[in-house]
Amino acid sequence: MLRSLWLLALYLSFLGLGIATPFVMTLGYVWVDTFRPQNIAYIILNEMPVAFIMGGGALASYFLLDRRSPPPLMLPSVLQILFAIWMTMSLMWAEVPDMAFIKWDWAFKAVVFAAFVPLVIRSRVQIEAFAQTYVFSLAANFVPFGLKVLISGGGYGQNLGLESGNSGLAEGGYLSTVCLMAVPLAVYLGKHGQLIPKLPMMTLAYGAVAGLAVITAIGTYERSALVGLVALGGFMFVRSRRKVLFGALLGIVALGVVIGTADSWSTRVSTMTDYKKESSALTRLLVWEWTLGYVVTHPLGGGFDSYRINAIAMPPDENNPGGTVQTSRAFHSSYFEVLGELGWPGLIMFLMTSVSSMWSLRRLAKKCRHDPNLAWVSDMANAVSAGLLVFLTSGAFVGLAFQPPFWYFVSMGICLRAYVWHAERVTTPNASGWRLAAEQRLIDGGRASGYTRPAVLAEPNATPLPSQPWRAVRREPL
Repeated sequence: MLRSLWLLALYLSFLGLGIATPFVMTLGYVWVDTFRPQNIAYIILNEMPVAFIMGGGALASYFLLDRRSPPPLMLPSVLQILFAIWMTMSLMWAEVPDMAFIKWDWAFKAVVFAAFVPLVIRSRVQIEAFAQTYVFSLAANFVPFGLKVLISGGGYGQNLGLESGNSGLAEGGYLSTVCLMAVPLAVYLGKHGQLIPKLPMMTLAYGAVAGLAVITAIGTYERSALVGLVALGGFMFVRSRRKVLFGALLGIVALGVVIGTADSWSTRVSTMTDYKKESSALTRLLVWEWTLGYVVTHPLGGGFDSYRINAIAMPPDENNPGGTVQTSRAFHSSYFEVLGELGWPGLIMFLMTSVSSMWSLRRLAKKCRHDPNLAWVSDMANAVSAGLLVFLTSGAFVGLAFQPPFWYFVSMGICLRAYVWHAERVTTPNASGWRLAAEQRLIDGGRASGYTRPAVLAEPNATPLPSQPWRAVRREPL
């Protein structure tokens, strides 16, 4: 009862604050979409369309109260919209129409709302609030899971978090992937976070959150988690400015995993090297083979949940000398999921979204790392890149292509690029036309919330600072 009342109070807080500060409503939808309070509440919220109300409020508050300073049109944004359109078109040739519509209903919302986020999340405060909301929403699930793993050792298929069942954050492959995606964001927030007071223990607290996320990923006993953990460690080592110290930390973590994990974890991970003796790994390869054969005759894919029509011939074994046939086996891969459901056009758009996001974040990190006022942009770009890399590696073995985390990380990258784009132009004396009007709307809207116009903008004839034109930006409007 108390849990339900607390969640209801938090939900109403997002709605109430969102009326006065529209972007909070968008954060509320991110919280609902990630934390899913309706799944763990016992009263009221479990009987309400909480996501529909919050999402509708976010859209309405933006279009009625907050239409200012739109971001520039970027390739990932265009690809998100095209991908959503193609998802909708695939319903016309879906192999299993009823099930396809059910999946389209939530997948379409995930992609479209993620494309909407950069319209609302513009300033540094808003971008950080977006990251904080996402990490804390996940932490509510993986912190108790990680603590229980430290006590019990975890196990494959065990529900140690807030949710139960075998879907969403209760499913090990999904949980382990999003946990590892949250690690670099938690590290970034511990270093650059401004919304929470910089107390001496806050960096340690964020480090503990990142550590529990890693422990949770290991405690799920998912083999995809090991792949993602290696990718994350390698990326963070390459980007680290203190490679010796970070390398020593990686060594300690690896040693702790070897010593602290149970023999059952080592036994399960060792099956990665011999897929012929491990039924789930062999089935996965046979499903991928079926998918490649299917798209030869159906290049546009079979629509959502098209895996339900597959029939996989399993080779003979000790228990079944004549072999068996298994049907409706899931894709177990984000790439084959998109290929089988949306065909080659869908896979090309998905890969282009991934590559363009990673490439633009890399360029943004290099561009901003030498400017003290934009060092936070560089570090966050690296954190988002690390999260995307985890998804692109772990996701090769888990069907997560249409889940919100990937699309939220793509949107974070768009928000960062848009922030720098506006910051570069806010002190440019030659701005004109629609760009000048957009920047003026940003300034006017900020003045209403206590924003102080930078000196360069207050004096039209003033000369921008010589090093970087965006250095004059000191404070951002909420």
